[in-house]
Amino acid sequence: MNLRSACLSAALIAMASASLPAAAAGIEGGIKTSACKVTHSGDQLIVSADFMLDSLRLGANHQIYITPVLADDHGHSIALPAVLLSGRNMHYAIERKTIKAEDANHPRVAQEVRRNNGRPQTVAYLAQVPFERWMLDRTAEVSFPLDECGCGAPQGKGLLPGMPLALNPAGDMIVAYITPQVTELPVAIHDGKARIQFEVDRTELHPEPYRCKNGQRIDNRAELKVIGDSLQYALSDPNVEIAELNICGYASPESPYLHNEELATGRSRALSEYIADRYNLPAGVSHYSSVPENWEEFRQLVVEADDITEQQRSDLLDLIDAPAYGAADYDRKEKALKTEPRFAQLYKTKILPEWFPKLRATKFAIKTRLKPMSDQKLAEVILTSPEKMSLNQMFRVANLYPEGSDDFNRTIGIALRYYADDPVANLNAAVAALREANEPDVEQAREEQLLAEAERYLAKAGDTPEAENARGLLAAKRGDLDAARSHFMSAGSLPEAMRNLQLLR
Repeated sequence: MNLRSACLSAALIAMASASLPAAAAGIEGGIKTSACKVTHSGDQLIVSADFMLDSLRLGANHQIYITPVLADDHGHSIALPAVLLSGRNMHYAIERKTIKAEDANHPRVAQEVRRNNGRPQTVAYLAQVPFERWMLDRTAEVSFPLDECGCGAPQGKGLLPGMPLALNPAGDMIVAYITPQVTELPVAIHDGKARIQFEVDRTELHPEPYRCKNGQRIDNRAELKVIGDSLQYALSDPNVEIAELNICGYASPESPYLHNEELATGRSRALSEYIADRYNLPAGVSHYSSVPENWEEFRQLVVEADDITEQQRSDLLDLIDAPAYGAADYDRKEKALKTEPRFAQLYKTKILPEWFPKLRATKFAIKTRLKPMSDQKLAEVILTSPEKMSLNQMFRVANLYPEGSDDFNRTIGIALRYYADDPVANLNAAVAALREANEPDVEQAREEQLLAEAERYLAKAGDTPEAENARGLLAAKRGDLDAARSHFMSAGSLPEAMRNLQLLR
């Protein structure tokens, strides 16, 4: 399988005798290389090159070893069989077997060649070694050290700078973002409680002070202000609007259950309509509900009371916790409170005059959300109130900037922070990391950090074709081309995955 081949431009190392050690004093001129090529085929790595000796003058008693070396920055290296260039006398000595081409520093010599000084001469080099995964690393390269002193390849002079093997096609692979679906906007909830008073057995709301027929004076201004202040606070951000107002009225366990249900519902409706009209809320925003008898908070009062006996507390809790399946059951509980000797006195002195008024309350919840606005305006909101934005809105803001730019990646990061468990947010964060890791000028330490981040995000990115394709690129970047192929195939007909798969082929 040919993954990448590269040609080297001719490179000349001039070796002036004045600058050479004594052992190399009979060497003049230099060597050029051309047609250097590295190919990955099956389980073999093939290296070929032409060594042009036209300008090289080699003394009769001198030799030069050229030993191609494969290496990366992580400590892996393989020395390939060497080419031995010999002067006339050294060549004849090898032919007559009075000396050997190989020695301790050069145990493998692919060919020995006599230099015919003054004549054009090219030596074709070809060698192969078993392919290893590290050869796919971005730092892997082939170099051609010269050894004119017999010291061995590591001590030799470089024939030319190392040429990257560039066998890994990951650098040319692409990944794809997913546009998040349009969803309901996040809402902020502001809740509270107000004790709105109503005339006995009546559902009309009195927003101004009112004197009832029985002499009772009702003044709801302070309690209505509690709701109004909450609405004003909820709308203190000019970018938000009321999404929903929920009002729930609670009545005490007094009078027949069905009557209480009618009163609680009517009073909640009256308050809801008043608030909607008073604050010009859009139609359908204000909702109401009711709890005919507030047994839950009645129970809480009993549990927390410090001026009743433990026997009274136990008796009351038994009554409150007794199963109730309908209005008749609740009415029986209320009758027991009024008539049974164990409750009757406490009912007259404490439950009815002190506790039941506390159970007659209105709870409200105000939900706010962002107003409809342009993407440019959303780009301002994301800097101050990102929690109010949907994932789709955040991605729209990201798309205002060039992909891979600091602003784009920063926005993708904000989306992940606020939607940490969302598969699309994680996929897009992984794609951003992989794209940056694939930049040709990214430093190796930064690349490794980005790949680790991408792996972490992809663990929560789901199994979409885009996620499988991203996993394929991650595997390819780490040199596991078999795993990369499997992921790309799992991505099906996704165009990016099909293109990446073709690169592997």
